[in-house]
Amino acid sequence: MKLFFAIIFYSAFAVTQAQLRYNNEILDTLEQIAATKTVSVNFARLYHNAIEKTNLYAKDQPENIRQFIFGFETAFSQRFIKAHQHFMQHQSQDFSWQYYYSDTSLNELQYQFIGMNAHINGDMWQALKDKYSYDTLRKYKRPLIKFQQALNIFFDSVYTTTGKYKKIKHLHEFTLGLDKAMGRRMVLQWRKRQVKMAMLFYRKPKKCARKWNHLQKQMLRWDERAVNWIHN
Repeated sequence: MKLFFAIIFYSAFAVTQAQLRYNNEILDTLEQIAATKTVSVNFARLYHNAIEKTNLYAKDQPENIRQFIFGFETAFSQRFIKAHQHFMQHQSQDFSWQYYYSDTSLNELQYQFIGMNAHINGDMWQALKDKYSYDTLRKYKRPLIKFQQALNIFFDSVYTTTGKYKKIKHLHEFTLGLDKAMGRRMVLQWRKRQVKMAMLFYRKPKKCARKWNHLQKQMLRWDERAVNWIHN
C-alpha cells in the first residue's frame, strides 16, 4: 500500500514539474546548443534562463495570455535556433545575427550583449508580425510589455557577472550603481519599440521599413560598443 501511494505521489509530482516547465521542446533544443563547442553556447545559456523566467511569469497568467506568450516564444526562439543552424551549415545569416557570428574570438559577455541586441532589436518585431495579426498584437500589447518585470530579474542575474570586466566595473562605480537601472530601462525601450514596429508593419509598412533600416545602423553601433567596452 505504501508503495502504491509512493508511486501515485511521484507520478503527480512528475506531471506537475512537466507542466511547470512549459516550452519543453525549446528548452531541450537550447540545452543541446549549449552543449556544443561553438560561439552559440554563450547566448544559448542566457536564452535558456530567459525561457525559464518566461515560464515563471506565464504560469500565473490567464490561459489566453499564457497561450499568446507561448505562441510568441515559439516563433521568437526559432530565429536564434535558425541562426545557429546556419552557422553550423556555413550558410549566410539574416542581418540580425551577422555580427554575432562574424567573430569567434569574443568573450562571454560580449556575445551575450550582441546576442541580446540581435534577438530583441532584430528578431522580436519580426517574430511578432509573423505570428500574430495587428488586432491580436493590440490586444496583448500590455501583458507583453508587462513581462519586463520578469526580464528585470533575468537582467540582474546577467549583470552580476560583469564585475570581472574593468570598464564595466568602473562605470558601475562612477554612476553609483545607476548603470543597472539604465540597463533595465534600455531593454524595456528596446522591447517597446519592437512592439510598435510590429504593429506599424500592418498599418504603415513603408514607415516600418524606414525605421528598420535606421535600427540596423543603431544595432551595429551597439555591437561595436560591446566589442570596445566589454573586455577584461
